[in-house]
Amino acid sequence: MDLTSMIDVCFLLIAFFIMVTEVSKAEVVEVFLPQASYAEEDVNPPDDRVIVNITRIGEVWIRGRNFGKPNDPDAKKDIELEFKNYAEGVPFNEETQASELTVLVRADAHVENRYVQCVQTLLVGAKVMKLHYSANNPSGDS
Repeated sequence: MDLTSMIDVCFLLIAFFIMVTEVSKAEVVEVFLPQASYAEEDVNPPDDRVIVNITRIGEVWIRGRNFGKPNDPDAKKDIELEFKNYAEGVPFNEETQASELTVLVRADAHVENRYVQCVQTLLVGAKVMKLHYSANNPSGDS
C-alpha cells in the first residue's frame, strides 16, 4: 500500500496547527494579572473577541502589535482607529446603540489606573460596551 499521500497530508496538518498556535499566542502578552477572590473561568469566549493587553509600563498591545501608551496623542489615534475597525466588523445593536464586539482587557496588576481608564474611554468612543477583565483566582474556585 502506498502511504506517500497520507504522509503528505499529515505534514500539511502539522504545519497548519503550528501556524494557528503561533497566531493565538501573539494575542496574549505576558502580564502579571491582579488577583480576585471571585474570578470566574473564561468558558466559551466569542470567536470575534478582541484581547487588549496593558503592560506594567502602560503600553497597549492588540493582536501582537504594540501601540504605545494610550495617553500619547499618536498612539491614542491609532488605538481608537483599531477599536473602530474591529467594532465595524460585528453587528451593531440599535436598541443599546452599541457594537456587539466583546473586548477582554488584560491589564497588569501594577499598571497605573490612568492607562486602563484611557483604554476604556477609547472603547466607549468606538461604541464598544461589552468589556471583560482578566484576573487570577488564587483559590481556584469559580
